[in-house]
Amino acid sequence: MTKRAQDPRLQTVSSLFRQGDRAGAEAVLATVLAEQPDDPHANHLRGQLDYGDGAVDTARARFRLAVAGAETIPSYRNSLGVAALALGDVAEAIGAFEAAIALGSRDPLSFVNLGHAKRIAGQVAEARAVVNAALTIHPGHAGALAELAAIEHRGGALVEAERLYRAALAADPTNLSALHHLGELLIERDRCEEAADCFRRVLALAPATPAAAVGLAMAQQALLDVDGALATLEGLLALIPGDRDALFLQRVILSGQIAGWHIPMINDHERNDAYRAALEATVTPDDVVLEIGTGSGIVAMMAARAGARHVYTCEVSKPLATAAVETVRRNGYHDRVTVIPKKSTALVVGDDLPERATVFVSELINIGMLAPAMLQVLRHAREALCTPDARIIPAAATVYAALIETPELARVNPVARIDGFDMSHFDRFRSPGYTQIDLGADPHRLLCQPVTALQFDFTRDMPDEHGLSLPLTATATGVCHGVVFWFDLAMADGVTYHSASQARTNHWKQALDFCAVPLPVTAGQALTLSARYDKTRIWFEVTP
Repeated sequence: MTKRAQDPRLQTVSSLFRQGDRAGAEAVLATVLAEQPDDPHANHLRGQLDYGDGAVDTARARFRLAVAGAETIPSYRNSLGVAALALGDVAEAIGAFEAAIALGSRDPLSFVNLGHAKRIAGQVAEARAVVNAALTIHPGHAGALAELAAIEHRGGALVEAERLYRAALAADPTNLSALHHLGELLIERDRCEEAADCFRRVLALAPATPAAAVGLAMAQQALLDVDGALATLEGLLALIPGDRDALFLQRVILSGQIAGWHIPMINDHERNDAYRAALEATVTPDDVVLEIGTGSGIVAMMAARAGARHVYTCEVSKPLATAAVETVRRNGYHDRVTVIPKKSTALVVGDDLPERATVFVSELINIGMLAPAMLQVLRHAREALCTPDARIIPAAATVYAALIETPELARVNPVARIDGFDMSHFDRFRSPGYTQIDLGADPHRLLCQPVTALQFDFTRDMPDEHGLSLPLTATATGVCHGVVFWFDLAMADGVTYHSASQARTNHWKQALDFCAVPLPVTAGQALTLSARYDKTRIWFEVTP
């Protein structure tokens, strides 16, 4: 293709922008595009403006036009890749970045962006190679070091990831990505004071950064500075009203955490039976068992009773860890069960654990199966604390869901009018997300047949976020107040725990994600169920 000359008026556009005259620049640019709608250079400029304004889909369309009209300009391909990646189109992003490099781009950002896209796609080895190529061309490039750190971080190599994040910051102390992700890593390693400092530095450079404010609030919450965390979130919400993550964390903090569920948990005979059977079927006298989440200590003692050579169990709650030590001593297992009062991501083989575990058991789930940061904790344990062939309990989970009508529970989800009073202000103390329901006791009607909504394999790496849409047909006429869901845990061969159990001692029972607005449905009506999860929770949406 013959290289197309740039319209000289675009130089005027650039000059006007440098002078701060955006309106004048956009007027000239609009004239050029009106006369030459396929001009690649004008489309690229317009796309950059659209991207900066948050109109990413429009920007991508402009970048596609730019690439079509100027196929040999690497920077246009890079812009297209950035927009595609922001929209979640990883395949197009990878293709665009690879094309930019194939055209001879020596811009390290082309390599860094390609590495980032390949990491998201799960192509870790290729991502590492691309980023290392960037560092060969541009040694010490902060963006490349930060991306390489992110690759190591995702792989569970937290010490090496931290070293690389700090190297990136030594090269460029204002690198927001390195600062933010170092903060996240430090939270994982239970170094929350340092994490809070990282997030504060991000906010000093870019005050309207929601993820950094939420990260700071999470660090403050971990440090038991509840007032500070709430003040941070309130400051973010003043800048960005309605920020989803800030509102969710604010509700989590306001709703509080209670320890009362530990007693019903150890009284759950089906749960106890499942863990006991799985451990007895799995553990051998040569096994070293790692448990994350000691709680009462009962599962660790089950593992010892099943014959494990030694059991290492970690508990981040100091009061629970102290109580578990005494419980283990009273039951005579203190010589084979070691309670470590640390967060699992702070454990180090050779220090806290003398060797890697051959059996890994955990109970990180909650009533809705997926607890906050659960997949990241499991990933770190598999890769940093266990042998490659370690057996994992539970190994997998399947989540089932159905539409439900439950007017009695819906009256306080959300809290609105009670006995003639406006009680909506009290709704701020209601726990966000899903709530517990007992299908064996709470009045309800299922409005469709249950479906398999989500599946999890805890023996391998999984995406941090995922979702799918499922077709449903209403089997009854009524009002859909939400989606009820439950799960099966694959504990070991022939051993499965069913949270659908209606036994009164089932402490998990089932979960209910209420619709924002109740949805009337008619028998035979076709509906769509959107099932999604992220690092925090599972949630559903129902649409006609």
